[in-house]
Amino acid sequence: MSLRTRLLLTTSAIVFVVVIALSVGVSTIVSRQLLHEVDKSLDARIEAIASSLAENRQTAPRGQRIRNPLTDALMPMRFDTVTQVIDPSGTVIIALGEVDLPITQQVLEIANNPGGGLARSTVTIADIQYRTLTVSLVRGGALQLAKDISDIELAKSGIRQRLIGVGVFGILIAAVAGWWVARRTAKPIQQLANAAEHIALTQKLDTTLDIHGDREIEQLADSFNTMLGALRLSSDQQKQLVQDASHELRTPLTSLRANTELLERDTLDAPTRDAILRDIRAEVDELTSLSSELAALASDQRLVEDPTAVDLGEVATEVALRASRRTSRTVTLVINDSQVATVRLGQLERALNNLVDNALKFCPTAQPVEVIVNGKRIDVVDHGSGISDVDKPLVFDRFYRAAATRALPGSGLGLAIVKQFANDHGATVSVSDTQGGGATVTITFA
Repeated sequence: MSLRTRLLLTTSAIVFVVVIALSVGVSTIVSRQLLHEVDKSLDARIEAIASSLAENRQTAPRGQRIRNPLTDALMPMRFDTVTQVIDPSGTVIIALGEVDLPITQQVLEIANNPGGGLARSTVTIADIQYRTLTVSLVRGGALQLAKDISDIELAKSGIRQRLIGVGVFGILIAAVAGWWVARRTAKPIQQLANAAEHIALTQKLDTTLDIHGDREIEQLADSFNTMLGALRLSSDQQKQLVQDASHELRTPLTSLRANTELLERDTLDAPTRDAILRDIRAEVDELTSLSSELAALASDQRLVEDPTAVDLGEVATEVALRASRRTSRTVTLVINDSQVATVRLGQLERALNNLVDNALKFCPTAQPVEVIVNGKRIDVVDHGSGISDVDKPLVFDRFYRAAATRALPGSGLGLAIVKQFANDHGATVSVSDTQGGGATVTITFA
């Protein structure tokens, strides 16, 4: 079922329930109020009748009753009220009106008990509804008074019919309003769904949605455009990565092909063959390193590793010791104020390893590389040739290699991996000159 249909049905159902509840409530209240007014009228009249009968009681001959007596007590009730007086045995003594009121067990109990209270009821006599009131008389017996409420029933019927008409009209209006609201609400959502399907089919991420509607709909469209922008950026970066990787792979592969062709010659002497094999091993090692760094750069570590709280000094110590053992070089560790940061440990170790490896590669053998931890800041310091001001803004780009270092082994991805780590953790990475010569790369955590 579509959203538009659900909104329409929901709106109509809510209005239907409200209309039914209001109609029942109004009908009930009106009916009770009308009956209350009738009861008040009967109360007022029965008090006057009972008082007059107590003073001037007219009795009927034995075995007979007086039909429509025009006494002073009953004269006011002649034309709009049925009046009936019974004795304790239930015999009608006085009757005023064209119908006889029913004598029930409750009426007899009241007639035989001067303090028996009163009873109200609605009865149907000759297809006409009457509202009755029965009270006991001081000298015994009971006085019954009834009023024709046919007009009230007709009024109630008319009210119910009008309520039904108003309810049906209200439901129709609600259905039209619900259809309009559903159409207005669902239209931009449908446009968004159509645009998403179109983008999925055409792969055109440069599409920008221009959808207007309520604030929430426009916010959803803006979020969708933001997502498309992120996807465009990711796609462009992937394409650029593939192009750059293809370019970087071409050189060692070309060298490998040339060296293998040289090995096919029968005239090669042993020293030349050994040199070619060493070159091949070096190219294979470079390809292995390049593929490893490409995998690290292309994968999203945020999906495979959860952040944990780590002590920066402990991680820096481990990286420095491992680099010293691997290269037999001096890596000096200085911890001034180590603090805890929430990071992905694997990414942090790889980033620091890249910084230390770069520093060792460009630092003279006699000079140490320093790793300095100050709170949430880590500096990796070398004393080599340094980085020119022209190259500093570019060293964190993928595959970028300064002119002075292009002859050295490397892929140009090490600092790009460091930059990605910083971006993933809300940190900043920068490069500056080392006092006395060299370069200092700094990672600062928020």
